[in-house]
Amino acid sequence: MARKRRKNSLQAGELNLTAMIDVAFQLLSFFVMTMKPTDVLAMIDVSRPAPDKRVSQSKPLNIIWITVLGDGRFILNDRPISKENLDTTLCQLGVLDTTQTVIIACTPNSTHGKLIDVLDLCQKAKLSSLSVVSVD
Repeated sequence: MARKRRKNSLQAGELNLTAMIDVAFQLLSFFVMTMKPTDVLAMIDVSRPAPDKRVSQSKPLNIIWITVLGDGRFILNDRPISKENLDTTLCQLGVLDTTQTVIIACTPNSTHGKLIDVLDLCQKAKLSSLSVVSVD
């Protein structure tokens, strides 16, 4: 009678790869998480042109403040002014530079009509950079 061999779950020459794959993924994740990326752009040699010497210095901003008070009066840059004088002054400033910044500050008790009057005067003077703010 022939002897029966016991069959093992693993045949000779076979390896269980589950543990090896697990270790490989752990090593891969470790190296990916601890890797410092190299800054490729820092290593590029770039020849930049010299700055243009003809660039003029930017002039300081001239901001025109017009305050509309509750009693209908106007204040131009901290000086009281009448509506007619405000019209003349804005037209003169509009001739000089139409891109000047005009900030129209309205008090809480000023009327909408006075604000519209100032906006109309600015449009007449062709001033285009306008801001409307409320002040206390």
